[in-house]
Amino acid sequence: MEKPHGSIWLARLCLLLGAGSVVMALVGAIGAGQDWWGKLEGLSVVMAAVVVALVALLFSLIVLLLYRKKGTAIRNMTLIGLVCSLGFLGVIGYWVNVGRSVPQIHDITTNLDNPPEFRVLKLRPDDFADVPGRGEAKYAGMDAMERWKLLHGAAYGDLRTVTVALPVEKAVALAEQVARKRGWDIAAVRPDEGRLEAVDTVSLFRFKDDVVVRVQPGPGGLTSQIDVRSVSRVGRSDLGVNAKRIRGFLKDLKAAAPRG
Repeated sequence: MEKPHGSIWLARLCLLLGAGSVVMALVGAIGAGQDWWGKLEGLSVVMAAVVVALVALLFSLIVLLLYRKKGTAIRNMTLIGLVCSLGFLGVIGYWVNVGRSVPQIHDITTNLDNPPEFRVLKLRPDDFADVPGRGEAKYAGMDAMERWKLLHGAAYGDLRTVTVALPVEKAVALAEQVARKRGWDIAAVRPDEGRLEAVDTVSLFRFKDDVVVRVQPGPGGLTSQIDVRSVSRVGRSDLGVNAKRIRGFLKDLKAAAPRG
């Protein structure tokens, strides 16, 4: 029997590193989602997996270049490692690109001048503690709230107060119905106060974002003006998730509301 070429161990290493980076990232994310460790610790594991994937990519390219003619097994294992690392890095690259396309804020609303307030759920204490732009010339003289409004308005100018042809109590009931269909966990429903609070859980990390829906009477009380606020509990940037959530909720709400 022909003795396997020594490069078979390099091919196995490429496979181990490439597939291992994917497994490592999944374990980090799922573990954080199951509260085996914290969200930030889970993110650190994913970042470490990125380093492993980069090493796998480099090794795989070198092995393919030097030993691609040394046997099918060597080539196939190396290619699998290469594909795993490239696929994982592609996913990470996508989210990095998303992060660069949106401002690094995590508190999103339809009403910048008068955002809905949380009363049952607690707004994170550092909500406006790290708004980008501090010390930059273009934001000179602006406090954190003013910088937040400027960044928010430039990125999410399409988010506006919505009017539906329903009185307040019925509009709150409809908002609750839509929220439940979207899988939100309802924290409070107060028709008499025109308010709904809920928690939405997203991704393998099971990040929890807090949402408040405020319903105010329109002229004559036959219509309602609805504002939404969605805030991430963890992180500086929400990667656009809160705005996407608000858009989806309002789209479903308008579709379910009677036409006025």
